[in-house]
Amino acid sequence: MDPTTTCAVISIALIVLYSFTRPRKELNTPPIIHLSDEALFQYPRQAYEAALQQHGSVIGVYRKNRLEYIVDESLALQVLTNDSLFSAERGTAAILNMPILNALPYSLIGSLDKLVTKGVTPILERQLQRLGPIFQRHMFELAAKADDAKAPVPVELAHSVHEAMAQSMLLLIIGEKEADHDLIAAAIKVAFDVAIVAGIYQNIGYWSRTFPSTWRAFIWIRLMIFTIPWTFRRIGWRVWKDLKQARETGKTDHIDPDCLVHYLVKDNGRIPGFTESIWIISLTLGITFASIHQTSAVIVWVIYELAVRREYLPELRKELSSILETDPDTGKPALTFASLRNAELLDSFIREVLRMKGDTIAVFRLSTKDAPLGGYVIPKGSLITPIATLSHENPKNWGEDANKFIGDRWVGTDKTAASVSTSYWPFGLGRFACPGRYLAVAEIKLMILTLISRVDIFMEGGKYEIIDPLNTVAVPPRGQLLFLPLEKPLL
Repeated sequence: MDPTTTCAVISIALIVLYSFTRPRKELNTPPIIHLSDEALFQYPRQAYEAALQQHGSVIGVYRKNRLEYIVDESLALQVLTNDSLFSAERGTAAILNMPILNALPYSLIGSLDKLVTKGVTPILERQLQRLGPIFQRHMFELAAKADDAKAPVPVELAHSVHEAMAQSMLLLIIGEKEADHDLIAAAIKVAFDVAIVAGIYQNIGYWSRTFPSTWRAFIWIRLMIFTIPWTFRRIGWRVWKDLKQARETGKTDHIDPDCLVHYLVKDNGRIPGFTESIWIISLTLGITFASIHQTSAVIVWVIYELAVRREYLPELRKELSSILETDPDTGKPALTFASLRNAELLDSFIREVLRMKGDTIAVFRLSTKDAPLGGYVIPKGSLITPIATLSHENPKNWGEDANKFIGDRWVGTDKTAASVSTSYWPFGLGRFACPGRYLAVAEIKLMILTLISRVDIFMEGGKYEIIDPLNTVAVPPRGQLLFLPLEKPLL
């Protein structure tokens, strides 16, 4: 090698070496604030809000061995909608303990978003006509536990809600029309196990909270060895058989044309091969968790709130009587899609529950580059979230009574439970706002109206317990619900 070439090679090597070894320029990052475990897990709202008020609009806080940047309402819009700096997909994957999702050749979260937006929302009315009888049957069965009771009867709400959600989602996702109890149990177990892996209940357990890194590794092993192979195998095998038959025959006539698996095959443009079939099965796992667990948690929140705020029940029943239609086949009163849309007071009550139930850190993003924010720089790869209560209960947004629960606050406005804005985002905000929120709110309305058409509802002691103040989004409260039959059922 001649001297000139040798000199060039050495120069390039030195430049490359310097680029990897030179000290990184010190970033002006937000202050790191220490909050005790007691503050984080017992009164997080007060702790976060006090720290922001004292130290500025953006702070860093370590929680479960992980640094998270917290912002107030003045920076919420920028964080939740600036996709070029803050990624919803990467943030969701990180906070759900599933960073592996970012390494997949396809976007799981983006695909689920498209699946609901294109496969459910355009035919929402038809889907509700199919799903409605399932919800009503489960609520009628639950209400029947109080038949002939002279005093309020304790009932188990969560189990009935999970069963209703599981059966309806099996119909929606894979076209399972029969009440297959083993399949329903498998769907509920999948939703619960994925919730555990995703850290939904991590704040509650001592070991998961104290040794978070070890816990995450252990729980992932559990997912890969037990949940997917053993719990999800029945649902996955059902989808696999449908796709295998489609590959062998070149037809999809055997798949329910209104279910999401059929939509995925049609959207693929051809009969899916082996790899594409695995991807479709993965999507069914994701939507099973999202639809069953999250919607069930919200339903429990709304019913418990209604049982505590019983003064709204007479007006809600009055609204129910006014929106009922007549079934042309039976001549009996019936709830229809139009009925649900006209349930304006109930919609307002649901929105107020979602606004006021105390969400703190609810929607996460991950910085995709060093991002300027609030006079600081958020380092690339950092988790960041706005405090929801500072938006949801801000007097600048909602008036002087913003921190007061007013169930009919939204009646006569264009603000529905499913609509989102810069100051109301229980379903998220921006491009990845929950696409299933319209279906979820309709399901909640249907179940509540069916229930209160048959029974009066109470909370034992007139109150419930918030189990996890840091995660009211996905963890419902705990309490004893009581039923007393109505003298004259409306349905």
